[in-house]
Amino acid sequence: MRCDLTRRRLGRWAGAAALAPWLASCGGGGSGDSGVFVLPATATSREDGYLKAVQDISATYHPPGILAGVRVAGEAPWIRAFGLSDVARAAPMALNSTFPVRSVTKSFTVTLLLQLVQSRQLALEHKIGRYIAGVPNGQLIDLADLAGNQSGLADYSMQPGFLDIFVKDLLHVWTPQELVAFSFAVKPAFLPGEQYQYSNTNTVLLGMVVEAVTGQSLGDALAARIFNPLGLRGTRYPSSAELPPPTPTPYAVDVATGVAEDLPPISPTSLAGSGAIASTLADLLVWGDALGRGSLLDAALQDLRKSRARAVTNGPEYDRYGLGIGQIGNWWGHTGSGVGFQIATMNLASRNATISVMVNATPEGSRRDLNLAQELFEKLAAVVESA
Repeated sequence: MRCDLTRRRLGRWAGAAALAPWLASCGGGGSGDSGVFVLPATATSREDGYLKAVQDISATYHPPGILAGVRVAGEAPWIRAFGLSDVARAAPMALNSTFPVRSVTKSFTVTLLLQLVQSRQLALEHKIGRYIAGVPNGQLIDLADLAGNQSGLADYSMQPGFLDIFVKDLLHVWTPQELVAFSFAVKPAFLPGEQYQYSNTNTVLLGMVVEAVTGQSLGDALAARIFNPLGLRGTRYPSSAELPPPTPTPYAVDVATGVAEDLPPISPTSLAGSGAIASTLADLLVWGDALGRGSLLDAALQDLRKSRARAVTNGPEYDRYGLGIGQIGNWWGHTGSGVGFQIATMNLASRNATISVMVNATPEGSRRDLNLAQELFEKLAAVVESA
């Protein structure tokens, strides 16, 4: 989960299936479209570049299915579905598919926290011990340390006690308190602010802070302050693995052989504020724009969010990571990966451009640390920036 279990092999999953041949381009303009469509003969060279980027990823890494969208100010959006939602049924990927977005959730959780800073309901300098008891170094770690992955707290999702239960019962229902307890049993790796270390514990704790301050569940607070204001009708903070159809089957794919194995669903409660959200491509494009440009925050707070960025030495391959937002080149946004789904949504403010990618596979074998959504994002970004 990266939320961070793609770094581990959680066992052999039943249901191996031969990877079906890729479809031609699928897509259209609306979030409710599905089915197979051929790229128009009048496609521009830019569109050809986007399509080639997808084909390169397909030929190299063999993911079963991809959703990809590019929005650039002053241009028609490019929104497409490729490949298969379900290999065994040869079901094409639908544009309105609901995907778990994994660690992209962190960007929502931290944005919500920053909104509470903006309304002066809390401060980034507040120590986590003010809100949550029992946190190691809780009187030293402030909320900014948590938002920027500089707390030193162990990642609960990598602890043997958590993994023992998780592997045996993927649908086990967890409370956030149960999750962070696995982290609290481990000595912090460093004092807050000394280093960067990606840890899912950080944003689970921030979700708990949001609940303590607002008196709402994290899901209700997200809906009231982010989902509804942005019109994200296909985005939710679910309490179970059941999502509204169509939902793609998650796969582990051996990128060397192209063999894909279907994976079972996992309970979003095992991720909480670090990775529980599910969304659609249409909504993710809206969110990527809001996240990158800071439309839900005042300018000073958005600038602070980015100015706190620190070089990344481990974890997802950002160049730098700020407060719940990562930088890749000149683009800002967030990625997610784990147990059969990989996501990226990034914004280039100077071009008012947003790219979102959703893939229903996580790599296995020698390339298991790859994020295929990020790989495709970088190719699509190169096309945008070449214009």
